[in-house]
Amino acid sequence: MRSISRNFTRPRLTAAAVACSGLVGAALLIPGTATADTTTMVAPLLNSTCSFAQVDAALHAKNPQLASMLDANPNQKAQLKAKFDEPVQQRQAEFRQYLAQHPDQARQAQQDPRAGGVSQTIQQVADSCHNY
Repeated sequence: MRSISRNFTRPRLTAAAVACSGLVGAALLIPGTATADTTTMVAPLLNSTCSFAQVDAALHAKNPQLASMLDANPNQKAQLKAKFDEPVQQRQAEFRQYLAQHPDQARQAQQDPRAGGVSQTIQQVADSCHNY
């Protein structure tokens, strides 16, 4: 996972953070068929009933480097926490809206070779967050 987190630029960190949270003000994705792929990638956390504290603890356990990048960006971290304070359905609706409004960022995120690693981290965090 080192190569995944070490190469993130600030915009890509925001995208990854969004993916890990289920959405905030900046995300990844593309409308149409690609949206289904990206939605599938983030669905485990987008649909999670875990609290942000649980997700954050699981992220620290599963990918400490990505977690430390999020910790170094308190504004994004606060936005993510706010998203986990919302009902799952509201997160889902906001995510779909973001996808429709930001197709270029979506395209870039889907073409990023690190997307598979981020997807794996998302799944691991979602699978374990209820343990924290």
